[in-house]
Amino acid sequence: MIIILCLPVTKEKPMKQKIGIIAAADDEIQPLIAQMRIEKTEETAMLKLIEGTWQGQSITAVRCGVGKVNAALATQLLIDKQVSVVIMIGTAGALDPNIKIGDVIIIERCTYHDVDHSGVLIHYHPYMKDMWFLSDPDLVYLAERAAGQENGEGKIRTGRGVSGDQFIDQGGRSSIIEKFNPDCVDMESAAVAHVCYVNQIPFLALRAISDTPHQSGSKAYHQNSSWAALQALTLLERMMGELGENRPE
Repeated sequence: MIIILCLPVTKEKPMKQKIGIIAAADDEIQPLIAQMRIEKTEETAMLKLIEGTWQGQSITAVRCGVGKVNAALATQLLIDKQVSVVIMIGTAGALDPNIKIGDVIIIERCTYHDVDHSGVLIHYHPYMKDMWFLSDPDLVYLAERAAGQENGEGKIRTGRGVSGDQFIDQGGRSSIIEKFNPDCVDMESAAVAHVCYVNQIPFLALRAISDTPHQSGSKAYHQNSSWAALQALTLLERMMGELGENRPE
């Protein structure tokens, strides 16, 4: 006699996605880490990856340090930790004179201002069609929707950013504006976007303005960076409830 056991078929619950959050400086990431329920901390390549939960989501957070190489290294470490989304938060310098300190730019696309685009990005790996790394449209949509909620102190707009390994003073702005017409400039976003692009991982950057053409230089940055960084974090916090399970179709 052959006995056939019919076991009930159970569906596995879909795994909740893990969100990688990256920032360059302590005052950009530490307020988030202070609110996390930390489950694990791992140090590798002189970087500290902090895993836990924040706003009901699974998070891995890292302070990458300043500059493109540091940002790229940290982003690949996040991706190797199986994050499914990478979001960069922090500050930037405004290039549009109408943008004010504390305003937040939802970076819809970004590129390098210190790279030969036609000679490097297009004709060599990663063989892009043009010079712009595009943010994930679903993430941009969620950020724009969160921007409509009542909170925060600065204005929020969607725009484009450029990145390079140098602080841009008043004299360096005009050539960048002429070539790229960006809203803001920083030192990491394009490198994070680059690594996400080649790994096919959704990316978004939220950059709050710490200095402007009217208030420029390192003095303005240091005076405003901590407060400005909180404006980007506020927008991310408003997004968190919809990240993961409620991404738009």
